[in-house]
Amino acid sequence: MRRGLAFLGFLVATFVLADAWAQRAPWRRRRRPDLRSNRRATALVVPEDWPPEPPSPAQVDPDRFARALRQICGWMPPTRPRRYAQYMIRSGREFDVDPFLLGALAYRMGRCRPDAETLGGLGLTAIPRRMYGDHLRRGQYRYFVFESGSWQPRVLSVDRFPFSEHRLRRAEENIYFAAAIMRVWQEQEPSLARAFEQAPHRHPVSHFVWGDRVISDRAEDRILTDRRRLLQYYGAVQRPAAVRRLGLKLVPPLDGTPRVVSSWIGAERDGGERRHRGIDVESVLGEPVYAVADGRVNFAGVDLPGARTNRNLSPEEIAAVPRQQLGRGGRYVCVLHRPQSSTEEAPAWLRSCYMHLEDVEVRHGQEVRRGDRIGTVGRTGMVSSAPHLHFELHGPDGLLDGSEVLSPFLLGRRPAEPPRRGRRRRD
Repeated sequence: MRRGLAFLGFLVATFVLADAWAQRAPWRRRRRPDLRSNRRATALVVPEDWPPEPPSPAQVDPDRFARALRQICGWMPPTRPRRYAQYMIRSGREFDVDPFLLGALAYRMGRCRPDAETLGGLGLTAIPRRMYGDHLRRGQYRYFVFESGSWQPRVLSVDRFPFSEHRLRRAEENIYFAAAIMRVWQEQEPSLARAFEQAPHRHPVSHFVWGDRVISDRAEDRILTDRRRLLQYYGAVQRPAAVRRLGLKLVPPLDGTPRVVSSWIGAERDGGERRHRGIDVESVLGEPVYAVADGRVNFAGVDLPGARTNRNLSPEEIAAVPRQQLGRGGRYVCVLHRPQSSTEEAPAWLRSCYMHLEDVEVRHGQEVRRGDRIGTVGRTGMVSSAPHLHFELHGPDGLLDGSEVLSPFLLGRRPAEPPRRGRRRRD
């Protein structure tokens, strides 16, 4: 009896090991060198918080797509947006990859620069040559998918250009290989969880960033935000309709909604010495900032340290103030809004403020409409933070929580409040 049970246990163990071996990937793990996740950022938002991503148009007009690329990328030589648009549309069609996703990768990974070197990769979409060197040779990408209980080999033809570092530094070749790589990740995505532990994520583009094992979904969140911006600039997605709150019609301050709140009102600053007076919204250096409601600019200038904490200036004068002389708010704009009627829900006035701007594009006293561009995202007044939009909302009774007032346009999970630390007394 005991021998029979032992033999049965041996068989079970053998089958388990055989199954585990069958699940094991028959290739060396692909990953970017020295890429780490930010645990705090990962906790801000989870995949189920996001609404479905908007579809791309079935037919993409090259001229409209070029204008959208020009708008998201910023200044480029006159012929470059059109060429990039053609490369993305053609390679996207060849490998069945969304050209708007390729545009978002070019913007997020390489900032639209063909000579970019970042995240261990090269060129427009930061492709790591060594990461794919074992798989992409002699005009073929060799890979595996899990079917019928085992890993089955596949081959994708990529023979238009040689796969080399020199070629990855050229825009057309880089986009071509980015499309081919995304095609493989799209096909492999359902199989990879069998061989590698995965962080929850929504889209195969996470593998373009991380490789076989996805460590965090935040990179894909940002790439998909850029894709939504491109679709909006192209005209395939409309800006969200205004919502009525506090007696005003409000629109988002940034494109590509929903956007992620990275820091909330009341959060500790400077080791608990002060509290955050607004919300921070994840954004990228240079992207446009819009007035959230109709109103009049009642401040456009800079925050200065010391007794004189702020000063109204013209856009030209603002740009001339040395960055090292700026206070915490940097360059910023405040807009005074007058609700149509004053009630308990609609105060007599509201003031929205937009801080850390790179460029200020309005003047004191100027009338603005909701959705009018007032500046661009920057990091003026900061010491170590990444570029973001600091947004404040003031009313007659003090600060209001912008994450609640603009909730239709924002996402993010407010972290649990830590115990408030008292200041040490000095004897």
